[in-house]
Amino acid sequence: MAHLQHTVNLKTKIAETAEFNESQQTQRDIDEASWAAGAPARAAAKVQSNRRAAYQSEADHLYLEEERGEIPAGTWLSKVNEIKTRYPKSE
Repeated sequence: MAHLQHTVNLKTKIAETAEFNESQQTQRDIDEASWAAGAPARAAAKVQSNRRAAYQSEADHLYLEEERGEIPAGTWLSKVNEIKTRYPKSE
């Protein structure tokens, strides 16, 4: 039994239908399952990337300022916890 795949050509904005065989459908199912299985890792990497950027732009300088006594103790840790709350890791 052949399967149909519906797509829209973004250049022409025309809907197209392609037919593919059982082997192609099986490969598509494997590819989709693999993509879905990788979703948690992609989400974790995105959180880590967002945290890293926020630490660099918002918190790193506070650590040094706190060490030099220029700002109240706990300011840096408060900012770090705020960033962790903003970009939570999924459990």
